[in-house]
Amino acid sequence: MRKIFLCLGLLYALTTQAQTKKNVDSKIDKVTVFLQGAQVERSGKTSLTAGKYELVFGNISPMIDKQSIQVKAGDGITVLSVNHQQNFLKEQNKQEEIKNIEADKELLQDKIDAYKNTLQVFEQEEKLMVQNQHIGGSATVLKATELKDAADFQRIRLTEIYQKQAETNRMIRKINEDMAKLDMQLAELNSKKDKATSEIHVTVNAKETSNTLFSLTYLVKETGWYPTYDIRVKDISSPITLQYKANVHQQSGEDWKEVKLFLSNGNPSESGSKPVLNPWYLGYGYTYQPVSNSILGYQNARTISGILTDETGATLPGSSIMIKGTRTGVSADNNGQFRILAKPGDVLVVTGAGLTTTEVQLGNITSISIPVKRAVFVGSEVVVTALGNGDSWGNSGYAYSSPIKKKREETAPVTTTIYQPTTTIYEIKDPYTILNDGKMYMVDIDGYEVDAQYEYYAAPKLEPFAFLTAHITDWQELNLLPGEANLFFEGTFLGKSELDMTNAGDTLNISLGRDKGVTVQRKLLKEYSARKFMGSNKTDTRQYEILVRNNKAQPITMQIEDQLPVSTQKEIEIQNTKYPGASIEDDTKILTWKFTLDSKKENKINFSYEVKYPRDKTLVLE
Repeated sequence: MRKIFLCLGLLYALTTQAQTKKNVDSKIDKVTVFLQGAQVERSGKTSLTAGKYELVFGNISPMIDKQSIQVKAGDGITVLSVNHQQNFLKEQNKQEEIKNIEADKELLQDKIDAYKNTLQVFEQEEKLMVQNQHIGGSATVLKATELKDAADFQRIRLTEIYQKQAETNRMIRKINEDMAKLDMQLAELNSKKDKATSEIHVTVNAKETSNTLFSLTYLVKETGWYPTYDIRVKDISSPITLQYKANVHQQSGEDWKEVKLFLSNGNPSESGSKPVLNPWYLGYGYTYQPVSNSILGYQNARTISGILTDETGATLPGSSIMIKGTRTGVSADNNGQFRILAKPGDVLVVTGAGLTTTEVQLGNITSISIPVKRAVFVGSEVVVTALGNGDSWGNSGYAYSSPIKKKREETAPVTTTIYQPTTTIYEIKDPYTILNDGKMYMVDIDGYEVDAQYEYYAAPKLEPFAFLTAHITDWQELNLLPGEANLFFEGTFLGKSELDMTNAGDTLNISLGRDKGVTVQRKLLKEYSARKFMGSNKTDTRQYEILVRNNKAQPITMQIEDQLPVSTQKEIEIQNTKYPGASIEDDTKILTWKFTLDSKKENKINFSYEVKYPRDKTLVLE
């Protein structure tokens, strides 16, 4: 009897301590997108009575950083443990677009089946006509008219059969072509459909009956954003209109539908640890070269045209192309083509839905074709690694409105800028939907009207064009990031440029491209140029004229640069230099003229020099 009571007591204890497993539906309320990675905030409500529960939050991104999970519950609920695991048995929810494409495929397949059935009927009739060549039997003698009628009937009917067969085959081929297009689109959208979702298991203890709201916060990978700008100048007497935009992309495994969107210039993948300077030991046999982490400027940048293709040669529209180590990027158009401003040696990183990440280093080229492999899912566990120790979302911030902003004073702003101790966050007012497809979604951040000082620059020895530049002071208040800019001047698209804040000082200089309203010509004045021989030396005299004409309706400020040669040998002498009105750099011998030029006026600049060197040597003076 005593043993029976002990067993009943143990059974009761186990029953009272057992926890109930319960699934909780949740939705994404808020997403903070970093330059790399994103923080997702979910919420879900469930009713609990007093007791211990294992709550399962499903349909979570498989790209989650499990170290970043935070769970908050209402009063009376104690969170005992949080566990993250993959779920390979539950397929991610299909997107509406995938469902529509699959429905279209079923309709096309029904049409193909119907045409194939019709084709079989015609083939059977053809066999019947061919097999019945003997009319009336071998003993029957037909009249000529009967034979002619039979032959005509067979010829006409067989011709009709062959025409119907050819027409039916053409229809089947056409439907198969449409089916192939749908298959390609479905392969892109459906590439990650079968990948496992993940779940967050939260063990809680409820003290009393309540309807409790839970909030979950976690970091995901395969997401990010980079800035682009539209820079518009009405004329050189008007301020610059600068439109600040974000290109947001994500392949985290979950759709963000009508979420509150925040954009942060922080990067959780960067280490937050301060650098440590180790001792510098000198020794023979090697050279110590300090390493710089600064982003190189774009002096040697050029426009690279390219196209993305897969293994079959099909183009890859909508894929992302970024310059590694920078925040500069573009998206491929509907034909898989793209244009990006890059330098020789830059590495292009290609990403997209259902694609393997591909890196290509650029040489001294202006066009490139990049083959990209499609990703193949292997049914194994997804490895989750931490994104880093960088500053994320924990710091409190304050909103700030820059006095430079002028564009949207009349209307409610679409963005609130929140400054934190180490990062800046842009709060987007309107909700956004960003699907798990790897495509770029354009998000409008803000617009500014900024006063600028305009100046034209020309180096006619290199290019016979005048380039309009804008100089902006107090640009730090705009809190811009380096990125590509589309240039519009006087209502015309001029091309692309690069906003490079890394090399900007107190003044941000923006190149606005060529302005054909200002002409620049450089020519050698042959009547003042000559070559003389004296003893063992010869002397070359060069004189140049630079003509600048302002065809615009306003006066302009102009800066012209040219140069004098710099001797590298003792026997080469540069003498009799003349450059009226110019300043000169002692080391480089760069000449600079600055002047104001009225409308419809022109200005002539002259400079000359002599080079003396041995007559048995050859110098290239151009």
